[in-house]
Amino acid sequence: MLNLRNLSKRFASGGETLPLFEGLDLRLFPGETCLLLGQSGCGKSTLLNLIAGLIAPDEGEIWLGETRLDTLPADERARLRGRHFGIVYQDFNLLPTLTVEENLRLPLEINHLPRDMARLDALLDRLGMSHKRHAWPEQLSGGQRQRVALARALVHQPKWLLADEPTGSLDEHNAEQVMALMMAAVRDTGAGLLLVSHNPGYGALADRVLRLEGGQLVELKGRHHG
Repeated sequence: MLNLRNLSKRFASGGETLPLFEGLDLRLFPGETCLLLGQSGCGKSTLLNLIAGLIAPDEGEIWLGETRLDTLPADERARLRGRHFGIVYQDFNLLPTLTVEENLRLPLEINHLPRDMARLDALLDRLGMSHKRHAWPEQLSGGQRQRVALARALVHQPKWLLADEPTGSLDEHNAEQVMALMMAAVRDTGAGLLLVSHNPGYGALADRVLRLEGGQLVELKGRHHG
């Protein structure tokens, strides 16, 4: 389980320090798909980066199971992030000098995991990208790049997939395809999903829907709504 306790984060603006959120609590359960909504600038991406250990909270605690993440040294946070999290960004973040297959192998090599080509092949096949395994990112469409980014985030079988506006750069058709593939893939692997988006329509696909507003989380669908 991912457990955020009494989390606070502030930012500097024009010489003063403003709270992004204060005393925020959130529990995410294994295998659960959770949609996080909110207006631009409300702190959705910051919250995701806090969970991933990319930035530190000003106050509060972040727990992955029995391990407290926010007090770990940066290198240990990075090791745990690499092993337990897969992250998908709006702008794909594929390495342009690596082929599709090489991009997918990267998390396995970084985490010193065996090169499981059968799993890699299955992911490419599920995402309809087997025929592009030797292509360069620049040769792919936006929808194809995001499919590769999704496969790369899942190839090492993380416990959690963190997706930050993963369809934000795609047209409606590609966005629907990528979202359906992502939901199916996380259910197949048993990973938990935290999806940051401004699109409330994705709520129909998620187990829980939360909205971040005024520095607090409001649950719109899920454990307390039957």
